[in-house]
Amino acid sequence: MDSATHRPSLAIPQGILLTTLVLLSASGLVASDINLPGMPLAARALDAPITALQQTFSVYVIGLALAQAVYGALSDTYGRRRLVIGGMAVYALASIGCALAPNVTLFGLARIFQALGAGAGMVIGRAIISDIFDAKRAARIFTTIMPIVGASPALAPWVGGYLTDYVSWRAPFLLTAVLGGAAVVLMLAYIPETMPQARRQRSAFITFRNYPMLLGQPRFWTYALNLCVAYAAYLGYLAASPVILEHMGLGPKAASTCYISLSVTYIFSNLVSRHFAGRYALDRLLGVGYAFFALGAVCLVGVALAGVSTPWPVIFAISIITLANGFLVPLSFAGGVTSFPATAGAASGLMGAMHLMAGSAAIYIVAALPGTVSALAAFVACVAAFGCVAFPLCLRLARQAEAVSAAACPAR
Repeated sequence: MDSATHRPSLAIPQGILLTTLVLLSASGLVASDINLPGMPLAARALDAPITALQQTFSVYVIGLALAQAVYGALSDTYGRRRLVIGGMAVYALASIGCALAPNVTLFGLARIFQALGAGAGMVIGRAIISDIFDAKRAARIFTTIMPIVGASPALAPWVGGYLTDYVSWRAPFLLTAVLGGAAVVLMLAYIPETMPQARRQRSAFITFRNYPMLLGQPRFWTYALNLCVAYAAYLGYLAASPVILEHMGLGPKAASTCYISLSVTYIFSNLVSRHFAGRYALDRLLGVGYAFFALGAVCLVGVALAGVSTPWPVIFAISIITLANGFLVPLSFAGGVTSFPATAGAASGLMGAMHLMAGSAAIYIVAALPGTVSALAAFVACVAAFGCVAFPLCLRLARQAEAVSAAACPAR
């Protein structure tokens, strides 16, 4: 029986549904980046080196990755609603803990719980889309909400910079608490359970066993690696940017404006990819994304070789990469979760865990490198080269495997 026949028919106002999905998907990303402009001030206030604050950023991303791996599998067994409400409540409370932390140790601990809660919203929000919509409509929904979700890591530092400058470095975390609380209220008031009992896995153990199955599928790697590449480059830049921009003489408010163009380019490319998602094959559009990614990496290397000491050439190069990510991120998530409808939660969670682990590794690598444009450019160039080789290779392997499977099991 076609899995589409198991999709629930829900009378949820579209505006409410989209708002809830955006809050679930974006809250974790907002919290990851909102304190970047205030990171030097936070380090001084907590009497800690800047590297310690950079490490809390990485710890947050690791917690987010692990949480997604767990929530994704559990939601395929126990359903979506209860898990996401509980997770977002933890996120809101931990955000308050970050705002009140008296030292870097407790701040880092609160960040871990914040990430563990946020992971529920990110992974289950994607699974809810897969529960309700088929592949083509899911792609359009992803490319509708992803301009906001994807822009949130760039908009968050802008908002956080102003809050830090005019209130305190702690104020941004109170905002994330409000976002988490709003998501809980909307889920309680409007969103029912979207995972039918008939489609649930029999036990959590069986659900976790889906991960090796997914990892053995070339089609899964085709999309998961795109996310790893996109987030490694982007989070690597976000980790390096506080040091680079401070060395260029920018304070928190001035530095926050440097992230605006990243939001604009990401939103624009999401809208473009959404426009073409119904007309062209998803894999073809992903190839377009990689063409922009390679161009951005080349531009960043050129800026480094020119010895530029002002922020805007660097921002221009990174903006081209975020233009590429506007194709790579939503389309890869859409392809990944809809390719495996029976295990959409596990696929969503594993993809989320993998790309955030790649981002966390990128943060550690960049933090260990000199805080210079040249070091960042070298890192991004390596990531781009890997992605441009890995994507066509995985795509070819996936098509070969599917051709063999079709030959072995011809349609009756």
